[in-house]
Amino acid sequence: MCLLSFFIVSMTSLYIHLIPSMKQYGKMEVERFNQLIISHCYFTDDSQYDDLVIIERDDEKNIQLIDFDMVKVNQLATNIVMDIENTYASIEEGNYQALDDSYYQRRLKEVSQNGIISKVSIATLLHLPFFQPIFPTIPIRYKHLSSVSGSITKKIENYGVNHVMVELSIEVTMNLTMIYPFFEQYHSHTIKIPVLLEIFQGQIPLVYTQ
Repeated sequence: MCLLSFFIVSMTSLYIHLIPSMKQYGKMEVERFNQLIISHCYFTDDSQYDDLVIIERDDEKNIQLIDFDMVKVNQLATNIVMDIENTYASIEEGNYQALDDSYYQRRLKEVSQNGIISKVSIATLLHLPFFQPIFPTIPIRYKHLSSVSGSITKKIENYGVNHVMVELSIEVTMNLTMIYPFFEQYHSHTIKIPVLLEIFQGQIPLVYTQ
């Protein structure tokens, strides 16, 4: 009985000692998983990228106004966010169906079936890679907390001599909980998706430099 108590106390102490490393590893793995989904999200058809930037010039071709077609921009952002949201929903509900045999599709189907984003070996957490084949692993699961949110960021600046660079991005934020044995960890992850980067001839209007 004394030996059993000692074993339980020792394992509990070891587990508590490993928690900071587990949290760091879990954060890295869930961000890798998020990036995988974001990088494969459906960016609609190319026609939706046409004429997003509105340039008004005077008779001498000087730039007077730089603006965005916000109807098109907002529609594009909505399509991207909805595609990501639907992907997360189907994974969490366990009914994601792989569309092909690519690594991306197989990875999402696997997570959809078992809910495990990654398994970390105790040997890795203890910096003992030689013992990885024999040490047990700790599963890391996730739970999607709320809807994916997106915000639009715009950037206009001079680029070289007599040129203007216009950048348009969508920042997607996901709120998740990583689930470990005996505790959970909340995590909010924001990823910036470049949507448009164009260079126009002309000087940037003073209103954008003030």
